[in-house]
Amino acid sequence: MPAEPAIVEPPAAAPEPAVAAAASAIAFRVEDLPPEQQELHRRANRHAKVSMQDIYLLRPKDVKLARENKDICVRLRGDIEKARKEYVRRFGPILEHPVDYFYHWMVEVLAEGKPETLGEYPYPSAATRR
Repeated sequence: MPAEPAIVEPPAAAPEPAVAAAASAIAFRVEDLPPEQQELHRRANRHAKVSMQDIYLLRPKDVKLARENKDICVRLRGDIEKARKEYVRRFGPILEHPVDYFYHWMVEVLAEGKPETLGEYPYPSAATRR
């Protein structure tokens, strides 16, 4: 079973070194958000996971080929775009938070934990990649 997304530190890009150091020392924690935003995060995480599982279940041969060719984002573009539109529509208010459930579950479910098999990830994200 894939792991849940890790808590991500915000980007340390700030005009002053002291501000950057303070910002990087503070980790983003969903638990620190108001209850309604915590619920939105919970639902966004679940929605992203189910969306990727649906793509995998509906197009297993295409997913297998995409993994082999390391072009998941290209080969499955139509299905991913449809899922992404719904994700953005429903969870727009949290898209600027430094977590990207959509990316996380694409990697875990479609790419078997190997981000390099996605190819070029076409969506903006406030989350830092490791």
